[in-house]
Amino acid sequence: MLYWLDIPSHVRRQIEKLPNHVRPRVQQAIVALRDNPKPKEAKALDNELAGYYRIRVDIYRIVYSINEDTVTIAIMRVAKRDNNTYTNLR
Repeated sequence: MLYWLDIPSHVRRQIEKLPNHVRPRVQQAIVALRDNPKPKEAKALDNELAGYYRIRVDIYRIVYSINEDTVTIAIMRVAKRDNNTYTNLR
């Protein structure tokens, strides 16, 4: 089953601002989520971020959530790992 990808415009801008050597890998990882929303490299986040997952691509993180009812993956953020990577996701 293919999941629908919800990539808001602010996330698309984040992806476009990535360095050229990382951007294709991030795009490929996001597209691969359509077939497998919980690949082995994905980590389920916990505590106040329960319900979110993250994938590492180099020093960048793809943070997303999965809605099984609507078969949708919402990409919440693509950013370099720092103190703000996981803030204000809700």
